[in-house]
Amino acid sequence: MAQKTWKNSISADILNKTANSFYLMLSTMVINLLALAMPVMMLQTYDRILPSHGMGTLVLLISGVACAVILEVGLRMARSYLTGWAGAVFEHKTACAAMSHLLNSNVRSFEKHGAGAYIQKMAAISRLRSFYSGQALMTMVDLPFVLTFLILIAYIGGDIVFVPLTLFLFFCIISWLVGIRLKKEVKEQDFSDKIRYNFLIETLTGIHSIKSQGLEKFFFRRNDRLQTRISAAHFQVALSNNFALNSGMLFGQIMTISVVSYGAIKVLNGDMGTGGLAACLLLSGRIMQPVQRALGLWTRFQSFFIDRKELEDIFSLPSASYSDTAPLPQPTGLISCKKVSFGYSEKEQLLFDSINLSLTTGQSISLIGEQGSGRTTFLNLLMGIYKPTSGQITINGANPSKVSPVKLASHIGYLPERGIIFNGTIMENITFFGTIPEKDALQAADNLGVSEAVALLPNGFKTTLSDSVTDPIPPGLKQRIAITRALATKPRIILFDNADRNLDRSGYNLVFKILGRLKKNTTLVIVSDDRNILRLADKEYFIADGQFRETALIDSKLFSVLPHRELRACL
Repeated sequence: MAQKTWKNSISADILNKTANSFYLMLSTMVINLLALAMPVMMLQTYDRILPSHGMGTLVLLISGVACAVILEVGLRMARSYLTGWAGAVFEHKTACAAMSHLLNSNVRSFEKHGAGAYIQKMAAISRLRSFYSGQALMTMVDLPFVLTFLILIAYIGGDIVFVPLTLFLFFCIISWLVGIRLKKEVKEQDFSDKIRYNFLIETLTGIHSIKSQGLEKFFFRRNDRLQTRISAAHFQVALSNNFALNSGMLFGQIMTISVVSYGAIKVLNGDMGTGGLAACLLLSGRIMQPVQRALGLWTRFQSFFIDRKELEDIFSLPSASYSDTAPLPQPTGLISCKKVSFGYSEKEQLLFDSINLSLTTGQSISLIGEQGSGRTTFLNLLMGIYKPTSGQITINGANPSKVSPVKLASHIGYLPERGIIFNGTIMENITFFGTIPEKDALQAADNLGVSEAVALLPNGFKTTLSDSVTDPIPPGLKQRIAITRALATKPRIILFDNADRNLDRSGYNLVFKILGRLKKNTTLVIVSDDRNILRLADKEYFIADGQFRETALIDSKLFSVLPHRELRACL
C-alpha cells in the first residue's frame, strides 16, 4: 500500500501537476519539427537559390530559419526549467515522504538493515530525479522522430537511407548488450557501497574504542579490503559507461563519414544534388542525437531499476500503527503484563515465555540476568517499541505499542545507558526542541545540578552541542542533560537502563538521590550492574530461561553474573 501511495501520489503528481507531461511532449515535438528548418535551408540554398542567384529568397529563408532557431532555443530553455523544477519537487517530496516513513516504521523491521544501507537507499532519490522529472519522457518522444528523419533522407537521397539505418540498428544491438552487462555491475557496486557505509558508520562512531584497544591496523586492513572491492566495482561501471559514451561518438563519426562518402558518389553520378547531400548529412546527425540520449538513458536505466527497488524497500517497511487514539487516562504508574512472550524471530527460542507482572505507583523492581538475557528488550516492550509475540502489556490501561509516542512520553521516562545529545543548544536538548515546557525542563535541570554546571559556560543554556569531542561540556554532564530531558515530562513510570554508567561521581550521587526521592510517587524498573542502584528496588527478579524469578540473591546462577565483591555485599 505504501509503495502504491509513493508511486501514485509522488511520481504521477509531479508529471501531471508540476511539469505536465502534455506540455513536455508538445514542446519536444515542436523542437524536433523546428530541427527540420536547417536541412530544408541547406537543400533550398544549394539546389535552388545559389544556381538562380535568388538573393531575396535567400534573405527570406535565412530570416525564417533564424526565427525557428530562436524559437527552438526558447522552447529548450523553458523545457529545461520545467524538468529542473519537476526534479527538485520530486526530490523534496520523496525525501520527506521517505524520512517520514522511516521515522514511523516498525523498529524491528527497521533494524534488519544497518544505518549504512538506509543512507544508500536515501541516496537513490537523487539518482532517480532525472527519470521522474520528465527526462525519460522527452527521450521517448524524441525516438519516433528518428523514423521521420529516415523517411526524409529516403525522400531526398533514395538508397542513401540504408547507411544511417544500418548503423542505427547495429548501434541499438550494441547498446542492448552493454546495458545487460552494466546491470550486473551496478548491482555489485550498490552492494559494495552498502557494506562500505555500514563500515564507515561502525568505525567513526566507535573511534574511541578502536583507539583505546589499539585496533587501528585491523580496521585499516578491513577498510583496504572493502575499498579494493568498491574501487573494482566502480571501475567496471565507469568502464561500461565510457564504452557506451564513446560508442555513441564513434558511431556518429562513422555515420558522417559513411553518408558523405556514399552521398558524394551519388552526387558525382548525378543521382543527387549537393543540397540534398548537405540535407541528408544534417538529418543523419539529427538521428544520432536522440539515439545517443537514448543510449545514455538505457545505461542509466540499469541503475534506475536498482534505485527504484532501494526506494521501494523504504516504503515497504511496515509502519507502526497507533490505533489507540482515545485520550489516555491520567498517569497512574500502572504496569500490567499478562502471559507475555517475545522472540525476535520464529526460528529462535523465545526470549520471554508467559511473563506475568503487575506494578503500581510506589513499587520498584530490578531486573538482573546474564548478558543477553533480555533486560533491555523487556524495557523496549514496556515502551511499545517492540510488540509481544503473544500476551498483553498495558501501561496505565493502554497498549503502549498502539499509543503515539508523543502521548506516551508523559507516562514513561526512559533513562538509557548513553543518552543521545542532538545538534542544538542545551535548552533545545532539555526541552526536546520546545515540546517540553521550559519551566518543567529547568526544574528538572535544577534537581540534577545541570543548571549549576551550565551557569559556568559563557553562553549558558544557549551553548550549542553536537554530541562530539568538541563540545564544551564533559560526557557526564551530557548524560545528565539526557536524563533531565526524560524526567522533565514528570513521568509516573521510570525505566532505568544502566544510565549510571556514563555519569561522573557528582552526577551519580545526584541521580541516585533523585531516584530515591521519586520512587515513592512513581513506578521504577531498574536495570543496572551497580548494587547501590539496585538497592533502590523493593523486589529483584532474575531472568533465566525466559522467566522472571524473584530471588533472595542466593540463586546459583547469580555467582556467574555478579562479581564476588558484590555477592558478599548481597549476602
